[in-house]
Amino acid sequence: MKVRNVIVKKCRLALVSILGSLLLPMSLCGQGTVDFCNFVPISDVDGVTPLAGPAFLAQLYAGAPGQSLRPVGVPRPFLTGTDAGYFDCQVVVVPGVLPGGTAVVQVVAWRASDGLTFEAANHPGGHAGQSNVFLVGPLSFLYGPPPPPPDPGLDGLQSFSLQVVVPEPSVFALGLLGGAFLALGRRRHRAPVRVKITPVPPSPSTGQSI
Repeated sequence: MKVRNVIVKKCRLALVSILGSLLLPMSLCGQGTVDFCNFVPISDVDGVTPLAGPAFLAQLYAGAPGQSLRPVGVPRPFLTGTDAGYFDCQVVVVPGVLPGGTAVVQVVAWRASDGLTFEAANHPGGHAGQSNVFLVGPLSFLYGPPPPPPDPGLDGLQSFSLQVVVPEPSVFALGLLGGAFLALGRRRHRAPVRVKITPVPPSPSTGQSI
């Protein structure tokens, strides 16, 4: 009986694996795709030098209208030489957006030495940047039939540069700053000091009785 149970468990695992391999392409068919490719350059913190090579990475953030944007696909390295400023293109799937629908997207880029992800690179002194937020559509799909239409590109993307991440002020510093403004406000709105002045009676004129 024990051997039989082991055989049954192995058969069940094999069946689940087969079903998973069949359902994965079907689930991808139900998701829209975007051509993650930039046609405007992305520059370093000086605003002039184009990003080049695997020392810099770019990734697409996307989502359905009204939803939060999240990273899709994998980070892409930048090209070199005359193609510096442009990253290696990739077709990415946008979860939650059906083929033919519209997605809200944003491109982010960062220095690879600052972190493996855009969030990790957003620390004081890191080099990171993000593009404008724009719409892309109608989205395509990966598999047919019918043959999928061309993937929409990032036509609304505007060129941008990396920025040096500035540390956020600490709670203690914000408390000191708030206290200083509060003290200044109290000084300005302090009630005026009233000084009571006693009038001096006029001197009697000569020859006038008192």
